[in-house]
This record gives sequence, structure tokens and C-alpha cells, in this order.
Amino acid sequence: MITTLGALVTLSALAFAEPKLISVGYLWHQKSTPGGQEEIQAVPYVPCVGDVLLFDDMSRFWTFLYKIAGTAPPFHAGIVFKKPDGSLAVLESGPDDTLHVFLLDIHPRLHDFEGSILIRQTKKVLSQEESKKLTDFAVAQDGKRYAMWRLLLQGTPVRHRGGIKEKILATTYADRSRWLCAEIVVSAGTLVGLFDPAKVKGTTTYPLDMVDDVRIDLSATFEPPYYWSSLTAPKR
Repeated sequence: MITTLGALVTLSALAFAEPKLISVGYLWHQKSTPGGQEEIQAVPYVPCVGDVLLFDDMSRFWTFLYKIAGTAPPFHAGIVFKKPDGSLAVLESGPDDTLHVFLLDIHPRLHDFEGSILIRQTKKVLSQEESKKLTDFAVAQDGKRYAMWRLLLQGTPVRHRGGIKEKILATTYADRSRWLCAEIVVSAGTLVGLFDPAKVKGTTTYPLDMVDDVRIDLSATFEPPYYWSSLTAPKR
């Protein structure tokens, strides 16, 4: 019994230990040379729990709909978490125009996406307890529905975003039966202290808000956004 209990404790510790740091592609940092020219420096991307991924598939359809809602690309967001087996994945609601919540392994997700990806790396190293909270949250949301009707309402006066309605009605839910993509990211991040619930509300946050630090300033907990690529330099 003692041996079995010890083995279970060991397996549990291994599952939530920090995964081996392996780079997955590159982040393109734009730098100015002494001569005043701009050049790209490719920095290996080592994903961490809590990183926010922002996706743009260049869709004209979504560009039109997002414009009606008063926003613009990127169109989708996800957050990195650790699966129960210790591997890293991305929690997303409605990836690639689907209608459910998915937990997607990070390597194929990055390499298979057709479009551009911005990544905001977390400045906060989550504790083992915080990482487990994020894992438990992600696993509990797996398979839930995408909130399609609430998405369509973003282009109407019914939405909560803007004006007095936002001040009164905007909130961040700890659990829902249906999720918008940015909403589930905010809820997950709020759970582990990456978002300030007094300033960032899940029901009124769009993916673009997590990019430019204009509507909500995330610079205290996240690095600036950088483009992800599997290449060290743009194709010529």
C-alpha cells in the first residue's frame, strides 16, 4: 500500500512538474539597426502556461462582421495550459470556425494553422497550484458549445459592450455552458491572476483588445505581442 501510494504521489508530481523547455517555432522581434533600417530577429519560442495566442485567418467574412461590431482582426484567441499528462496545449472556444471548446496540442496547433498568429508571453510564472487550477478549468470546459448567438449579437445594440450597459452588466464568469473565444481566455486567465477582474471583463473583451493595450492594458502581466513563425526569416 505504501509503495502504491508513493507511486501515485510521484506520478501526480510528474504530471504537474514544469514540462521540458522546448522551443516551438520562432517569435519575430522587429529591431532597428544603427543605420535606421528595420530587421527581424527570430527568437525561439518556448511556450509557457498562461501565454495568450491570437489568430487571424484573413477571412473577409469575419473582417466584415467584426467591423460591424466595431473591432478588427485578430479573430480568435486561446490560452496555453498544461494537460493532465504534463504536455502543453491551447484552450480554445470555436477554433477554425468550429462550434465547440477544444484542447489542442500546441505544436500541431501552431504549425497547422493557416494564417498569422500573435503571441503574448506571460510575465508571470504560475505556481504549481495555479497551473493545476488552469488545467482543471480547461478540462472542465472541453466539449462545451461555442456561443454563436452571443457572437452575432455583438453587432447589435443588445450587446453589453460600450456605454452604461458595460459598466452595469459586464462581468467575467467562472463557468458557462457556452463560450466566446476571448471570453474563455479572460475567464481562465482571471482564475490564475493574469487578468485584473476589476479592469478586464470577459463578456466585453474582443481578441483585438488583448493585442494593442488600448482598451485594456495588459503590459503588467504580458510581454508585447510578437508574430509567431516556423521560419527564422520571411520568405523572399
